[in-house]
Amino acid sequence: MKKNNDFFPEVDSSGDSSDFSMEVLYEDSFEDRPLDDDYSWDDDAHKHKHRHKHKHGKHKRHRSSKRWKKVLLGLIAIIVVGIAGLTGGFFYLRAQGEKHLKTNVAAAGDSAEAQEGLYITYKDKKYQYNEDVINFLCLGIAKDVPIEEKTAITGLETGGEGFADAVILISLNVKSGQIKIFAIPRDTIVPVKVVDSAGYFVRTENIQLTAQHAYGQTATEGAELMVDAVSNLLYKVPIQRYCSINLAAIPILNDAIGGVDVQVLEDISGPTGTYRAGETIHLEGEMARDYVQQRDTGIYGSSLKRLEREKQYMTNYFATAKEAVKKDMSLPLTLYQNLQPNMCTNITVEDIAYLVPELLDITLNGEDMMTIPGEATWGEYLEYNVNTEQLKEIVINNFYKEIP
Repeated sequence: MKKNNDFFPEVDSSGDSSDFSMEVLYEDSFEDRPLDDDYSWDDDAHKHKHRHKHKHGKHKRHRSSKRWKKVLLGLIAIIVVGIAGLTGGFFYLRAQGEKHLKTNVAAAGDSAEAQEGLYITYKDKKYQYNEDVINFLCLGIAKDVPIEEKTAITGLETGGEGFADAVILISLNVKSGQIKIFAIPRDTIVPVKVVDSAGYFVRTENIQLTAQHAYGQTATEGAELMVDAVSNLLYKVPIQRYCSINLAAIPILNDAIGGVDVQVLEDISGPTGTYRAGETIHLEGEMARDYVQQRDTGIYGSSLKRLEREKQYMTNYFATAKEAVKKDMSLPLTLYQNLQPNMCTNITVEDIAYLVPELLDITLNGEDMMTIPGEATWGEYLEYNVNTEQLKEIVINNFYKEIP
């Protein structure tokens, strides 16, 4: 089996990661706080002290004991307030995440531009976008260098952000608790915006979707171009968030949850070895990368077979990750930080705070994953042409609700 030479180029990656921390600061000190009135020393009390010198030591010990009790109670109060503050902060983050993630259809207004993608008509019925559905576009980018660095691309006049060789739309319905994953073949023919080296739009070409990311001037622009292309393919369905990762991110994601078990779908050869169809293996480190990357470019439709492996890996990863997060709720934020050099995303910390509790109650099954309908043909290169009528039905059934 030939090693894939168009999916991910082999280049080293490095980068920096950002750090997040939370700290509770207290402005005052217990030493600065006055004692209770019971321990105030006025003139009468002072005189009383001298009349009863033999009781002085006993009083002193009594005051000391009371004072330490107050200090202890004060510390307990601070801990309780601190926990309440952190808990309140978490719920605040969750509220902000929900507010920013959900699309407010009612606020769209009456203009045709504002309603594009939010209100549609199909077979003489009117539909409205379901506000409870949040869509995430996940991209696997064909480069090993840090996500913000350019890489040489053969066959493109301009562009250096890397091909988007894995294109997955994750759709989460937070009300019903359902999750759907739509795999979009990299070879899907769509109108791709061709951009010159200065970042100016040149023309539109009907070519493979994978090329659209490469035309971005930055990783962010490449991801945003992909969001537009996939949204247009799905009849303007809103895509609220995106996340693109390079090859170096795969072992990091995989090993953070202790590795992933898979039953090999087809014979695969790569730098980490050869895996035979039917055997069960535990993917660790670069093994995970090989499993979702490698394909024989000389075999017709090999990219579609690889897409099935990517779908299988995502299903198994999700189930394993749920258990890992239940044991360590800080894991998503830790991953978010560690992936920074190899990831480009507009997902925020607030989004994570909202999503993690939602995802822990969701089970991802094989029937929840589908490849958008279409037919593959082989010409100069592989072309995947979408079945538009079947795709419309899928879009209506999964992203919209009928207006009575």
